Amino acid sequence: MYEIMIVDDDVQMLDMVELVLRREGFAVKRAVSGHEALEVTATQSPDLFVLDAMMPEMDGIALCRRLRAQTHTANTPIIFLTGNTSSNNVVDALNSGGDDFIRKPFVPRELIARVRAHIRRSALYGEENLPIIRIVPAQFRLYLDDREISLTRVEFDLLTFMCIAPHKLHSTEDLLAGVWRYPNGVGDAALVRNHIHNLRHKVEIDLERPLIIQSRHGRGYVVKARILFDDVGV
Repeated sequence: MYEIMIVDDDVQMLDMVELVLRREGFAVKRAVSGHEALEVTATQSPDLFVLDAMMPEMDGIALCRRLRAQTHTANTPIIFLTGNTSSNNVVDALNSGGDDFIRKPFVPRELIARVRAHIRRSALYGEENLPIIRIVPAQFRLYLDDREISLTRVEFDLLTFMCIAPHKLHSTEDLLAGVWRYPNGVGDAALVRNHIHNLRHKVEIDLERPLIIQSRHGRGYVVKARILFDDVGV
């Protein structure tokens, strides 16, 4: 499930955009200011931003520049929603790093079409730049970009389970059932968190901004990598 962040100081507009996106199956985060958006996305990036161009304190254009300056949001698609359709405003929005703009009031079908198009484009572009995880199940060996990573058996099973469905969100309950084989309602979320923490120490370059094993607050974990399963090994 793709996650969209909407940033707008108009709560009614937030409600409307969220309703349209959720009806189409998207997960939604929301913020009423640029500062709140930066706090929410301090370590994790949604799959796409929808920004109001005109906001007090920090407008959408300034927010867009800040997002483009952060490593983990530098390439995330950004669509502006704007009631000011003057040529200067549109040019400023695109020059700040925006990918597209939609006029207010918007047509729901157009918004969804634009969102889907940018997510598809982002996925195609991002796949070429993702790290490669190669798993040799028969030998319990795992390689990250041809560098072998030493894992415990539980860490290997946990990462392999998530890699079977890369880019899918795995809830804590999903991991406790799929990796530890616990029945529903059994197991401790701290067990999953601790093993994810240990895995990140071994595969991430920056623990403050994990790029491979990402979390979606309150919803689970997702692996961002190209996955190869190798039954032969080296």
